[in-house]
Amino acid sequence: MRKQYTSLEEINSDLKILEVKREIHYQKIFQSVDDIKEELSPDRLVKNTVGSIANFVKSSGSLQAFVITTVLKYLFKKRRQ
Repeated sequence: MRKQYTSLEEINSDLKILEVKREIHYQKIFQSVDDIKEELSPDRLVKNTVGSIANFVKSSGSLQAFVITTVLKYLFKKRRQ
């Protein structure tokens, strides 16, 4: 059901409320974009990747851990050269 206005003051009041709500929504969107940029930063991606690999190595068996560790050491040495 549509709201019926009886004065210009009511209309202006509702318009101000809608304007503030719109600004709040814009700010939430900008904050979300900033959060996504931070999560996708190179530093954060490297930390998450290394953390995931470390957790996988810890939870895997000792032979798997040895193989994974050896491969990672080889890759890091090769990259440094």
